[in-house]
Amino acid sequence: MAASRLPLIDVGKLTLDRNVTDYHTEMEQAAFEPNNIVPGTGLSPDKMLLARGFSYSDAHRARLGTNYKQIPVNSPKVEVNSYSKDGAMRIKNITDPVYAPNSYGGPQADPARAAEVRWMADGQMVRAAYTLRSDDDDWGQAGTLVRDVLDDAARERLAHNIIGHASKGVQEPVLSRVFEYWRNVDSDLGKKVEEGVRARLHDKA
Repeated sequence: MAASRLPLIDVGKLTLDRNVTDYHTEMEQAAFEPNNIVPGTGLSPDKMLLARGFSYSDAHRARLGTNYKQIPVNSPKVEVNSYSKDGAMRIKNITDPVYAPNSYGGPQADPARAAEVRWMADGQMVRAAYTLRSDDDDWGQAGTLVRDVLDDAARERLAHNIIGHASKGVQEPVLSRVFEYWRNVDSDLGKKVEEGVRARLHDKA
């Protein structure tokens, strides 16, 4: 797509000027979610992104609590006007009215501030099951990682770790499925895993 149709627009500057001082409060409790977007922008029609747009907040509520957005690391620097109230671990006070619309001049949505998000596609957009491509499988990427990304030392460590875990009480028929699984990823790795596990089991017998 021509750059003239998608001109760059400066919206701000993000400066990282320090490391975290408390790993739990600033890292473990951080809650990122794709639906935190600037007014006038929107999500692309990517299926995974759209799913994450609503599911991430559910995960944060389960992990951090209903009011996870009031935790300092997640709290916005500019005040947010909403009618959200109550819930576990709420720390910000709220007064009436707590509903909208109301007759007391409370905050209200302003759709005019956010431009309508439009999608463009080169075909018809429909709700349909995903159509598998010829290269869609469960083993291709894993096999590429083993053969083309890992070096000999890394492959040796991987095999050693698999053999160690599979040798600790894994019994048939599960054990045969373990060997088949790793042969599907890479035949050489699968062979090494099976030989290593059977050798250890023989020594224990």
